[in-house]
Amino acid sequence: MKKEWYMISIITGKEKKIIESLKNKIETANMQDLFEEIKVFWIPTISSKETIKKAQGKDYKIKEENLYKGYIFIKMEMTDEAWFLVRNTEYITGLIGSSGGGSKPTPISNKEFEKMVKRQQEKINEFNSIEYKNPYQEGVVVKIKEGTFKDERGVIIETNFDNLSAVVEIITFGRKVPVEFPYNNLQIIKED
Repeated sequence: MKKEWYMISIITGKEKKIIESLKNKIETANMQDLFEEIKVFWIPTISSKETIKKAQGKDYKIKEENLYKGYIFIKMEMTDEAWFLVRNTEYITGLIGSSGGGSKPTPISNKEFEKMVKRQQEKINEFNSIEYKNPYQEGVVVKIKEGTFKDERGVIIETNFDNLSAVVEIITFGRKVPVEFPYNNLQIIKED
């Protein structure tokens, strides 16, 4: 029997614990010959706060995010024992392609898996090619998070990158009033 890729449904955010748990169970059961690889399609992400640090040339943190949230992939030989081991691991909710009643899951085709690998690489390349600028640019619509103007919306008319603040034009009593806010009190409103 050959080893093939299977898609495993999991509880999101538990990827690293699941991988560690699977590796331990495989070793304890002495079933290494049935398993080849466990794969999560990690892609880099950066928060607005970290984007500002990067744009300023300061140290910043990049987080990893699962491209296929709620899923990990495993290359294995689909025996009853291997199937039992995987589906009875904490935080795993099932194997995709299994219709229950004892029917084994269907593997992912190599062509489909290669497309997934290619998509991950495209996302990584895209992340690496982005030029990071201050997201708090003039003309950006923001919502105030707290204080006197909480939940008010306005447009940034001036930005001060050095002290991490922006002047936002707020309409109060029917008049446009420029008010300065620190970046961390501004939420960028995505225009659709």
